[in-house]
Amino acid sequence: MEEFRYTYARLCKDNHVEPQECVLSYLKRLSVLFIQGNNIRGSGVEAVGKMLRHNHTIASVCLEWNAFGMLDNSFAMFCDGVGSNDALQALDLRNNQISHDGAVELAAALKRNHTLRALDLRWNSVGLLGGRAILEMLKTNKTICRLELAGNNIPGDILKSIDLALSQNEDRALLNDDHKSKLTVMAKHMKQIEHDKKLEISELMDTIDKQEDLMRRSKRSTTTKVDQLQNALEERKATFNSLAAKLAMTESELALTEQKVNDGNMLIAKLKQELTIKVSEHQEEIRRDHEERAKLEAKLYKELSEAHDKNIQLETKVEDLDRKCRMQQEQIFELKEQITHLQAEMKLKGSHFDDRIQQEKSRHRDEMKEAEQLRHKEVARVRQESEETETTLRERIQRLEMSRLELEEDISRLKNSNMVEKIQHEEQLSLAKQKIQADEENRYRQMEEKLRVSMTLKDEVQSRCNQQSSTISELQSKVSSLVLELENAKKRVEEANEQLAEKNSISLSEVGKVRIELNQTVNKLEAERKLQTELREKLGDSDRKMSEQLLRHREILEEKETEIESLKRRLKAREAEVNNIREEEMQRAQVLQMAVMNYVGKVPQSVDK
Repeated sequence: MEEFRYTYARLCKDNHVEPQECVLSYLKRLSVLFIQGNNIRGSGVEAVGKMLRHNHTIASVCLEWNAFGMLDNSFAMFCDGVGSNDALQALDLRNNQISHDGAVELAAALKRNHTLRALDLRWNSVGLLGGRAILEMLKTNKTICRLELAGNNIPGDILKSIDLALSQNEDRALLNDDHKSKLTVMAKHMKQIEHDKKLEISELMDTIDKQEDLMRRSKRSTTTKVDQLQNALEERKATFNSLAAKLAMTESELALTEQKVNDGNMLIAKLKQELTIKVSEHQEEIRRDHEERAKLEAKLYKELSEAHDKNIQLETKVEDLDRKCRMQQEQIFELKEQITHLQAEMKLKGSHFDDRIQQEKSRHRDEMKEAEQLRHKEVARVRQESEETETTLRERIQRLEMSRLELEEDISRLKNSNMVEKIQHEEQLSLAKQKIQADEENRYRQMEEKLRVSMTLKDEVQSRCNQQSSTISELQSKVSSLVLELENAKKRVEEANEQLAEKNSISLSEVGKVRIELNQTVNKLEAERKLQTELREKLGDSDRKMSEQLLRHREILEEKETEIESLKRRLKAREAEVNNIREEEMQRAQVLQMAVMNYVGKVPQSVDK
């Protein structure tokens, strides 16, 4: 055909005409060639052989009523081209004067050809030797299904053996076509399954992306909450700093009052009893505060230790749940592997049985004419049983896959919910721990500062009392000396009374100022007590919240444990079903094997009979 296309192009070029693309494309894809009745011989036969060697599109060639077999050398080249062609399916060589040598060459070439299916050699001179060569060729060539040999002086027994070989080739071709059709159907089914799996994978990826988005949002919300808590802590620190500044101011004011007290030692002597009473009351209050603080610290430490133990127990339970989920995932993967192994074993057994049946058919074709009806019935029954078993197994495998997918979805949902709840609980616990630690540190600092202030106040009051006692002793000595001088100073008393009245008014004003300052300090102490009561209430609320959260965690963990137990039961039921299916499959495979072995044993017995 390349030569024809080349000659067509050369003629168009000589005549100054553009070659038509449709003609060139037709010459490229030509599949049928008729060259009958042209008396082709010699070089023409060689040209046709070269064309067949290099052509890959022609499927049918009709060469009847020519003289291809006149020259052995040219016909040998033609046979070589036929043997090396990989597209030819039908060849017509009727009435071409082919001798037994040409038939031998053609048979040798057809041993290399695996595409030719129909060959017509009627009305030639093949003879006995050519018939034997063709019969030997059919032992190796399994693709030729139709061979016409009328009018070739071939003996009847050789023709019968050739017909038997052709019938075997026909059966083999039918089986190959059936196998190819089944392969195409299975390939389509596998493509559909791959497409479905890709869709499922895409859906899983979408769900994973959504979960990642939710996790990011939750992280953002937690970061905002942490920032808010940090701002609140900074505000509290600022308030504590302001309180410290106020305490410094009060200390400076106390220093000023000390200076005033040193100036009014005479007035403090009169107020000594009141101060001693107030100091004793203040000491008792401080002692009570110390006791209450010690009790609160012990209680808080106990609650913290209990909360820590409970958190450890919850973490151990969560780890056990994760371990159980991993074990379930491993069991699911083992089930998947077992299902794949079962499918592979079924496919291997099916292919093995098909190969055995084909071998038995090809081996005993000559001996099965008498028992052909029985064989057809047995093959039909075996095929029906195999098809029924295949359908039942496919349905059960589909059911198992559906149940496996459902279990995987349940496990993934439970795992995701467990992970989310675990993260939330861990975040809540960490936040609660941080809050409790910060509150405890702040309270501890406040209590330490208050204790330090109270101790400093106590030391200052004691120093003042010592100073006052020393001044009192000095004053008593002075009074004793003055008592002696009073008699001599009665005249001066009247003058001093006026001065004392003026000093009394001044001292009364100063005493009022001191009382106002003491009232202010008492109010501050009451405000601090209120703060302590509020902090105690907050601690009680936090304890209640912690207990409620722990109860919720316990309930959630109990629910998860019940769900895990139900899933274990389902898995055990599925495993029992899988084991039953395996046993049934093994029994059916044994039954099929026994049937095939019985059938194979009966066939040679019937042939021997």
